[in-house]
Parts: sequence; C-alpha cells; structure tokens
Amino acid sequence: MRLTILGATGGIGRRLLPLALDQGHEVTAFARAPEKISSRDARLRVIGGNLFHLNEMASAIEGSDAVLSAFGPTTLRRTNLRRDFGRVLVQAMRAAGVHRVIHVTTAFLFDEGGPIFSVMSNTLFRNVTQDHRESEHEITQPDLAWTILRPPRLLDAKPTGHPRVSAGHLPKGGFTISRADVAAFMLQEGMTPRYVQQVVGLSN
Repeated sequence: MRLTILGATGGIGRRLLPLALDQGHEVTAFARAPEKISSRDARLRVIGGNLFHLNEMASAIEGSDAVLSAFGPTTLRRTNLRRDFGRVLVQAMRAAGVHRVIHVTTAFLFDEGGPIFSVMSNTLFRNVTQDHRESEHEITQPDLAWTILRPPRLLDAKPTGHPRVSAGHLPKGGFTISRADVAAFMLQEGMTPRYVQQVVGLSN
C-alpha cells in the first residue's frame, strides 16, 4: 500500500513508520522536522513542510491509499492546533482525491471512563480534550472513509500484539495502552478496514 504518515516524528509515529516499512509499504512521511527521520529505506519518501499549509499537505498525500494521522501537540494550554490541523487535513484529502484516514485523538472524549476520567478531562486535560473534540468534528465528514482512534494513557512499553478494541466506547477498565500497540492497530486498520466511519476505543 501507499501510505502517508502525519506526525511521523512523534511518540506513535516513531513506532508506526518502521513498522509500515518492515511490512513492505511505500511510505510518505510529511513532517515539520524531517531531519528527525533517520531511515534511508528506499520505500520511504520524507517531505518537510507545514502541516497547516493546504497545498503542501495535499501534495504530500496525493496518490496515497490511506493517511495515518498521529499528529498531536504536547501542550496542555488552550490551542486550536488540532482543530485547525483537522480542517486542513480534510481540505487536503479532498484536493488530492484521497478518502481513507485513520486519526488518533483521546479516550477522554468517551463518557463512560469513570470519575477519574471525568475529573481529568474537565480539569488538567480540559483544553486538550476540547481541541481533540473539535478536530474530530472537522475530520468526521460523510464523504471521507475515516476512523477515529481514542486511546487512553499512552505508554512507552513493548507491544502486546493484542490490544482490546471496542467500537463506540472504551474497553472496560482500559486505562493505558502502549504507543506501539496503537501504531500497529493504525496500520492494520489502514490495510484491512473494519471500522470505517466509526470511533474506536483501544486499551491494553
């Protein structure tokens, strides 16, 4: 497959990129800091650019079978970065004629996470949660084959190889997941779509 990875230098993206290459895919990594990508794999095309620039993103994703989006600023302050990114991504996909996208947000958007999730999503992570909510609103368009992944707390742990998956809600008692497991599921869903136009909860 021909894949475009957005956020390839982030926590999930750093695991997703080599995994996709190891499985034989042709990969375009569109990154703000392309110098952080050291791989010289012949199947990898690295493009440096502005993730908020419509024409640059459209050019990067043109010809792709799917876009795997792991874009995620780390700031806890109020921003519209995720929302604005989602808006540009949709416009770029339409311009490039690409329809399939798998995008990562947060499990804080689920209502059934329990009192701890509720408190954290309305206090410490309030700004992040709102920005993710708005990004989902931008991306979940009826003309796109989107899948939204909502993982809980992300860990730098080894992959289990069998994350729990629930369409529409967070798996019961699922409070953490390894970034490697999220990356593997993104790639699997890109190759074999099972959750088109669905929101998916993931956990270990």
